[in-house]
Amino acid sequence: SLLHEIARDQDIPETYLAKIFQDLTKAGLVRSHRGAKGGFCLAKPASEITLRQVIESLQGPISLNKCLDIREECSHVNTCAVHNLLRKAQEQLLATLDAATLEVLAQETLAMRQSGEKATT
Repeated sequence: SLLHEIARDQDIPETYLAKIFQDLTKAGLVRSHRGAKGGFCLAKPASEITLRQVIESLQGPISLNKCLDIREECSHVNTCAVHNLLRKAQEQLLATLDAATLEVLAQETLAMRQSGEKATT
């Protein structure tokens, strides 16, 4: 798809969308094609791209709290009950995001739209 078409369809400024696609390309999730028939496509099957990969390619590693950020070091890891609770919650969140592939999300979105169309007709 062409960038301007996606920007129009999703009501996103084209310059902002270009930055998103640049990050997705850098992460190896999207491929760009130049030329008259240029545009963007997924770099691998939608069944192999997870929502976690997309989020982390745009925002960096996901962490519910600073003490869980892999880029930080927490000296209370072994003595803090809150840390353990947040770690468990983060593990559940990451597992959920890892299970959500673009293929599954696209199918669910299509089903929701079709269901919404039936309800309004």
